[in-house]
Amino acid sequence: MNVKMQFWFRYGSDSLQLPVNPSSFEVSSPYGIEIIEVNSLGEVMIPKNRGLQEFHFESFLPAKYDPAYCVHNRVISPTDFISIIEKWRDAEKPIRFIVTTANINMLVLIPEFTYWPSPPGSPGEIQFSISLKEYRMPVVKKWTQSSPPSNKQRPPKQKEQPKMYVVRKGDSLWAIAKRIYDDGSKWKKIYEANKKVIGKNPNTIFPGQKLVIP
Repeated sequence: MNVKMQFWFRYGSDSLQLPVNPSSFEVSSPYGIEIIEVNSLGEVMIPKNRGLQEFHFESFLPAKYDPAYCVHNRVISPTDFISIIEKWRDAEKPIRFIVTTANINMLVLIPEFTYWPSPPGSPGEIQFSISLKEYRMPVVKKWTQSSPPSNKQRPPKQKEQPKMYVVRKGDSLWAIAKRIYDDGSKWKKIYEANKKVIGKNPNTIFPGQKLVIP
């Protein structure tokens, strides 16, 4: 089965198909190359990303359907066809361009669209030339500005005064540690901080002594 190539334009929910396929169809697909000078090697070519594809073709808009050259029978008037293309172009938004059997389906812009009446003998027909250029959605990276460092100096942190405990009658370091830390085994911590006051024997403390509680 011979499947004819179809040329479609789509904008939102609206579609428009060329009534007559162009006799030729030009596709330009540039590929970026950067040339740099390298010592001892000379010029070196470095491939870069592919450029934007461009399409160009010419055809005509028939005044009525003719199976000899029309690819479909939904032919609208040439002036209506032109009005739709110009409306989409002037909206300055991309349209979708599709060419079946050619694996072309992409967003494009219309940088050029010209038309003129057909020569005598083809009343009502309008010839046209159109150029399309691939549209790529720009990718914007989110950037947040960090807050500038504050010039305000923080007030110096005040040194905490050590806690003091006055020994009561019947106290022991184990009992004091139990009362303060809820753990009598931490009595050595109190002893190490108060060796000068208590002396060599940790079991000898007297009422009225002031002990530092670390």
